[in-house]
Amino acid sequence: MKTKSKRGELTLNNLIEIIDNQSTENHFIELSDEVFLSLDYEIAKTLANRYGSTLLMKLPSREIKFFEWLYENDREIWNDLWGNTEEEPYIVGMSFLPVLINKMRGYPICDLLDNDNYYFTSAHIVDKESEILLESARTRFMNNEDLTTAQLLILQISVSPTDIWHFAYNFNIDLEEAKKAVEDLVQDNALVHLKEVEYLAPFIDF
Repeated sequence: MKTKSKRGELTLNNLIEIIDNQSTENHFIELSDEVFLSLDYEIAKTLANRYGSTLLMKLPSREIKFFEWLYENDREIWNDLWGNTEEEPYIVGMSFLPVLINKMRGYPICDLLDNDNYYFTSAHIVDKESEILLESARTRFMNNEDLTTAQLLILQISVSPTDIWHFAYNFNIDLEEAKKAVEDLVQDNALVHLKEVEYLAPFIDF
């Protein structure tokens, strides 16, 4: 099969060969930044379907940098994700590959057990109550005008699923300010905040 990535020269066959060669030598694979840059969603999804249930991979360097930031800025969340195991951190299933190629999403923080989850999808936006706010945010964004944190957050959620930690990191926003934006949106009946993983599970789709 000679499917070519839209963002690079590596073909699907090339990628399968790289992955198969690594998987015979290690219990997880580690793809280079070059490989991650070569991937588009279609190929990433194909690879996830092929290996997702049987093969582990190390997070890309960009995402490891994010989790190093999380370690310094919200240690409880880092521990909830990575601290309660003897395994090496930042090793995840290949099923996450499609979201890892999107630098605004990264590895989703959506299954915290000891802390409140702050993971949102467009399904958590309350249509009637948020319509005016969301439209205002879109207009201000298109006009290159400043947005409030709440406007920026609901706009980001409408575009793609996000957790509050990636949101704060990507937009260089203080974590407490980001969480306050969630509270404001919830109080304004514009956003539903499901804090426990069992209620979030139906909304998680990679």
